[in-house]
Amino acid sequence: MNKTLKGIIGGGALLGVLGGVLAVLKLTEKKPEQDSSSSEAETIMLWHAESDDINQITVEPADGEKYTAVRKIEQTETTDLNGSIVTQDIANYYLTGYEDIPMNTVSIRLLATRSPELAAVAVVQENASDEDLARFGLDHPVHVTLQADGQEQPISFFIGDKTQVESCYYLRMDGEKTVYTVTESAMEPYLRSVKDYLGTELIAEQAEDDETVVESVRISRKDLDYDIFLEYDDGVSQSDRSGGLARHIMTEPIQCMLSPDKSSDATHGLYGLTASEVVTPHPTESQIQECGFDDPFACVTVKTDDGKTSVFKLANTYETEEGGKYYYGMLEGINCIYGFSADATVYDDVRAEDISSKNVVSLYVWDVSHMKCKAGNQVLEFRGEGTDQSDYKLTLNGESYGDNERYRQLYAFLLETKAEDLVIEEIEPTGEPLAEIQVERNDGGRSYDIQYYTAGTQKAYISVNGRISFRCRKSYVDTLIHNMEIFEDSAQPIKTTW
Repeated sequence: MNKTLKGIIGGGALLGVLGGVLAVLKLTEKKPEQDSSSSEAETIMLWHAESDDINQITVEPADGEKYTAVRKIEQTETTDLNGSIVTQDIANYYLTGYEDIPMNTVSIRLLATRSPELAAVAVVQENASDEDLARFGLDHPVHVTLQADGQEQPISFFIGDKTQVESCYYLRMDGEKTVYTVTESAMEPYLRSVKDYLGTELIAEQAEDDETVVESVRISRKDLDYDIFLEYDDGVSQSDRSGGLARHIMTEPIQCMLSPDKSSDATHGLYGLTASEVVTPHPTESQIQECGFDDPFACVTVKTDDGKTSVFKLANTYETEEGGKYYYGMLEGINCIYGFSADATVYDDVRAEDISSKNVVSLYVWDVSHMKCKAGNQVLEFRGEGTDQSDYKLTLNGESYGDNERYRQLYAFLLETKAEDLVIEEIEPTGEPLAEIQVERNDGGRSYDIQYYTAGTQKAYISVNGRISFRCRKSYVDTLIHNMEIFEDSAQPIKTTW
């Protein structure tokens, strides 16, 4: 096809489009009154009310669930221009029958405030027949009823299809046959389903001044053959002078410290719990079972020191229209099924090794009252008392020992024990320990009994308080034994690499 022919066809198409637009405008324009000398279009007010006077809104979709929002006057404190605290009455709106489910009250308020009064954009057709109404989508409309203070009759209207030329919708007032066009923005709140007005934040974020303590978290999941159980450890709070330790420890499947950065989402993940979408409000027992909640994929139980227990479940997965993978989720006490994306919660894939700390010992050096190190025939037994390096009184194998700095260096190397791998399965140690360390805190609140065993040529098992729980590099244990052997020879430095 040559360029000239393309231009002729393109020009013809453009004229056709313009002709269609002119035809629509011609059909929809209002005929001027014979006595009018003004060229301005007449404004057609369809209704008028003050937004705060609207006390109830009922929306009945053509294919969907009918819902009603009612006004509730609530008092709230605010600060006036003089900085004084004053109490104001605020009109909020709530969905009737959904009081047991979180609501998006900001969005619900739009039902009253978006179009308390409305003028038509244009008159499309007067005295429309049933056949005419069908052409505008008004045979299966959205029916909206607004009730306002001081008005005997409610404001009742029907919303039809969206127009093709402008961003408008066809509208008919209840009891009339005239079809109007109105702006899309004015109608948008009434075109939403009830689920669009329900909230997705199930639990609020923990406020900075909220001192509620998460006492325990249990995570059970079908793809794990163990539970993850995390507990608040008051001993950490009392002994951690640096503030760098997690306040919770893992006690199942093994006992170990937690990484402060990596474990916070697991210990406090229900705070700020927000779903991706609302799936089924007020589900039936059959719907709950169909989603898999009778045998959930994951179950999280969180207990706090205010006596509350929260239970959150993830069930089957489903695929959204956009191709995303979501989990059905429910929070005990909220009668609604939600959808959660994989990014919305850590509980669908967190594992013990993801949140554990690599450190084995957590005690502050000057809080240690007793440390015994043994490797073969080499024994170093320290006892000490004090609050810091300057006043700490130390003995070594029963004799006074004054080099607190060298002792600190040996203990610092002990803190470098890295639990590179968690050992979840039960393993019985074989052979004699390569080295043994016993550490006790001065108040008796925490102690460690650590043994290192061979786990191959390059690895060593670490047993803590009678259970093999970790693996580390054997080179670390060899260096630890070396430091024990040369400790009393101050001319030889403590090795810090391995």
